[in-house]
Amino acid sequence: MVSSWTLLLLVHLIGLSLALGAASAKTLLLLRCRKDHAFVPVYLAVARPITRLIILGFAALTLSGIGWLVLGYSFTAVLIAKLILVGAMWVIGPLIDNVAEPRFAELAPAAGELPSPLFVAARNRYMALEVAATATFYVIVFMWVLL
Repeated sequence: MVSSWTLLLLVHLIGLSLALGAASAKTLLLLRCRKDHAFVPVYLAVARPITRLIILGFAALTLSGIGWLVLGYSFTAVLIAKLILVGAMWVIGPLIDNVAEPRFAELAPAAGELPSPLFVAARNRYMALEVAATATFYVIVFMWVLL
């Protein structure tokens, strides 16, 4: 029979695979938009489905983490720092999805047009948030390894 701890670990690993993999892919695709603005429509076509994978994975990570806490996982300084970063991710994610990404899409140049200065500024803000969020994911994973 599988223990609760093992089941939560499995859910955590699946969530990690979905969230971190999708966040990494989305960030790399966005970086491609910086080099090739003709790639922006392709990026916008795949950004939402990728974001759903990130949310699904992050929800699994969060719920399995809560499950571990309920089962009595001990609090350490590293765990508290990790939980603060997870909370920050729950703030950054909606900011990206509801503010930065729609602004990026709204200002995206049409096929054959040069990007406007407003689009470049929106793209840079969006990219900074995506890179920060993905880097934070990697830091959280590193902290998990330390625990």
